[in-house]
Amino acid sequence: MAVYAVIEKVDEDARRVRYRYSGVQETERFVVLDKEEERVWPEDGVEDHLYGAVARRIAVMWAREGIAPQRLVVQS
Repeated sequence: MAVYAVIEKVDEDARRVRYRYSGVQETERFVVLDKEEERVWPEDGVEDHLYGAVARRIAVMWAREGIAPQRLVVQS
């Protein structure tokens, strides 16, 4: 299954980062990265394939670089 999403930072504070993302045919959705707990979760509670790809991309960047990037792309 092909996956594509554009992920953009919406806001950030000392503890959390909120991201907006959408796939090719999906409406906007949001995920939150908790920097202290180092976990990502969907605001709407839906943990589907696209969310999983988005969460992994954000988590990998956070684990490797220790930064919350402004914009990311998931493509496979």
